[in-house]
Amino acid sequence: MKQFNFKNYFLIALLALSFASCKKDSSPIEDVKQAGKYENGFFIVNEGWYGHGTGEVKFYDYNSGKLADSIYKKENPAGNLNPATSTLQYAALFNGKIYLVSKVGGPVVVLDAKTFKETGRMAAKAGNDWRAFLGLDARTALLSSNNGVYVLDLKTMTANIKLAASAGQVGDMFRAGQYIYTHSATDGAVIYNADDFSLVKKIKNVRMGFAQTPNGRIWYTNDKFLYSTNPVDLSTDSVALGFTSNSIWGAWHSSSLVASTKENAVYVLKTGSFAGGTDVYKYIAGNPGSLDKPFASLPARQIFYGKGIGFDAKLGQVVITSVQDGFGQNFAINHLYFYDAISGELKKTVDYDGFHFPALLVFSN
Repeated sequence: MKQFNFKNYFLIALLALSFASCKKDSSPIEDVKQAGKYENGFFIVNEGWYGHGTGEVKFYDYNSGKLADSIYKKENPAGNLNPATSTLQYAALFNGKIYLVSKVGGPVVVLDAKTFKETGRMAAKAGNDWRAFLGLDARTALLSSNNGVYVLDLKTMTANIKLAASAGQVGDMFRAGQYIYTHSATDGAVIYNADDFSLVKKIKNVRMGFAQTPNGRIWYTNDKFLYSTNPVDLSTDSVALGFTSNSIWGAWHSSSLVASTKENAVYVLKTGSFAGGTDVYKYIAGNPGSLDKPFASLPARQIFYGKGIGFDAKLGQVVITSVQDGFGQNFAINHLYFYDAISGELKKTVDYDGFHFPALLVFSN
């Protein structure tokens, strides 16, 4: 009679178990989140060459360190941002969507933030002249315009209700807790209650706004001063800038100031109304001396254009968009500059050509 060999049986069982384990490990795991094509980088929203074509969007990829051009057209070959006489001036990321906002009769276009595929729009219409977008909840957002602020229904993409006390050109908007800050050309900062859109307060002569530091304070400029306000009781504090902050209303663009997400610090450009200037100033909360000299300055012959600045939380860097000084063909020479957010050291430069006219940067981090 053949004797049963427990040692051989054990080895066979172990090999079978190992094979099954390897087979299981090699199969895809369904619950792992797949990164979207446009998640690992940031967007450059470009106005476009007025009268020659619409605005477009570039994407800077962190992995390759390169720019992808005209990604709206690439992902939506049948779509467009017409008319060519409109200006793509603003974009915002909200609830997994990117909202592109055009001035001068252009559309408001909704895109999936991961794929950049269009999912909805408010059609272009003569007489529309939008400025900025502020998302509030799954159903509601605000659109500022050359004629006040309107409530946008995100399900129907219609904006028929105008906020009381909003009139004339209104640009940047920001929500902090119970309050919504809007930037008006005529009334300065106009602050609303977020629950019912009732008027709470007006602050005259605001030049640029708004940005929020980690301590919760909201920042804006007023002539030669940088102000911060407490979003709970609306009390304010100020510090002398050392220069006059320029108005952004001549050819409106989003305000040229941003806040760090890492420290209580604000970065402000000393710039012209729509282009010009070379110096970046950084104010560290509680340290007036931090404004004594520029934090960083652009290389020779380069000037800011549009908003011109963004804070990249992932890289820990301040990103600047510039064109070459001199108008004409000089504005077809574009640069991205990456500065260390603490030291101001220039870490990287990316050059690209074409009449893009950069409006602002949008970060997903």
